[in-house]
Amino acid sequence: MIHFVGAGPGDPELMTSKGVRLLQHADAVIYDRLVNPLLLFHCKEDCLFIYVGKTPDRPSIKQAEINAKLIETAASHDSVVRLKGGDPVIFGRMTEELQACQEAGLHYDITPGITAASGTASYSGISLTQRGVATSVTFTTGRLIDNEKNTFQQLLNGQTVCLYMGVEALGRFVEAALAQGMKAEMPILITQWGTYGRQSKLQGTLGDIRQKVSDTKIVNPAMIILGEVVHAGERFDWFSELPEKGESKLYVSTQKPVMDALLEQTQRGADVWWLQVGAGRDRRFDDVNKHYLAEQHFDTIIFDDAAAKNIYEAEKVKLLWEH
Repeated sequence: MIHFVGAGPGDPELMTSKGVRLLQHADAVIYDRLVNPLLLFHCKEDCLFIYVGKTPDRPSIKQAEINAKLIETAASHDSVVRLKGGDPVIFGRMTEELQACQEAGLHYDITPGITAASGTASYSGISLTQRGVATSVTFTTGRLIDNEKNTFQQLLNGQTVCLYMGVEALGRFVEAALAQGMKAEMPILITQWGTYGRQSKLQGTLGDIRQKVSDTKIVNPAMIILGEVVHAGERFDWFSELPEKGESKLYVSTQKPVMDALLEQTQRGADVWWLQVGAGRDRRFDDVNKHYLAEQHFDTIIFDDAAAKNIYEAEKVKLLWEH
């Protein structure tokens, strides 16, 4: 059985209780780059972790290989969770994987998740369908197959447009909006790592956003929201007011983490990770650390005990996750 599960847009608590339950009972988890790996701490001790993340501008696993890995894993494990960032049915390439499962005669089900557009908007105090401001909302993507160019013909006045993973397509997006009559003063918000403590935002207008992006070098993963609703974020941005927003903490310990303690940190706006070291560590996380920490930077390292500090200091040169 393969369970397609939405992991939500980053905050580890933005996952359904059904999704958590499926993780707790999974024999194997096949997960993406945009999944917060803190969720893997929900899994039982003998659960297999398989990383199939696609990193921009680097050689990465092909979709056909992911499909084959799904089928191969399901042949040897009773319960397989295919864990996808956000909601798997929104720009998650899920249909391609469902087709592969169906052709292989595998049973499957789908547990939706909070998609990046609603999660990012909520964490900025923005209503995508604000009454009297937006009569509709459109989800679109900056990435298409076979290098096809997205002309964004669906853009309309009086709507909110959410552009997924669209930093590289921003130029075409802005040109299409202006060509369709949107005013240069129309507000636009780009949010990187939308519901993580490391979240960063860049707000501008259709007229100046390209220059601002060039100046700041903001990159994906990012959600772009276009429309008058963006102004609400200037008043109701509750997430930025959390006491530990923007703090990044790497906890190093010889012990396994207590999930509730980590969630207390994320509830206050911090970005956290737990690195277990030593001979008794859960070695499944060696590979998780290699992928995750290669892309992250933590301002503060907190040692849970003296032994952890000694091990970390002695071995950090050799660690694959050193950054």
